[in-house]
Amino acid sequence: MLTTRSLTLSHILLAALALSTTHAVSAQDNCIQLTTVAETAQQYVNEKGQTATRLAPVGKALPGDEVIWTITAKNVCAKPVENVVVANPVPEHMSYVASSAIGVGTEIAYSLDGKDFKPLTALVVHAADGSTHAAKAEEIRHIRWTYTAAFAPGATAFVRYRATVD
Repeated sequence: MLTTRSLTLSHILLAALALSTTHAVSAQDNCIQLTTVAETAQQYVNEKGQTATRLAPVGKALPGDEVIWTITAKNVCAKPVENVVVANPVPEHMSYVASSAIGVGTEIAYSLDGKDFKPLTALVVHAADGSTHAAKAEEIRHIRWTYTAAFAPGATAFVRYRATVD
């Protein structure tokens, strides 16, 4: 457990890797190469003098800070790859931000335990006292994106979600 109230990028990445690593599953497992990047949204003034937002690498993250996780998948084989699934845990010491998971051409499912994936609205938490409640965003521990179309040779796509530092 981290005892400091701030996390550096290396702590965040180590926590994510210790929990589990992002992985892709397909009929041709070795064809999909994944890259994961942690960034934050930063405000800046553009060349027109307008306030704009850009993504920048995480340097230091404090409790309450939001980190944007982007996982890029690339087909490195010379043939199309079907049934591509990207699965990613929400890093330890972080909470998923509601409705932030995106992925063009994907079906998104969530899990409390990394085994049983469902749409968020179908997840139910069973408490120790026997009661149940609909899963809250902060209770989500894993996200899975299933691509609905094959990846052509050399094709690249990304999925993304946001999480706050606890």
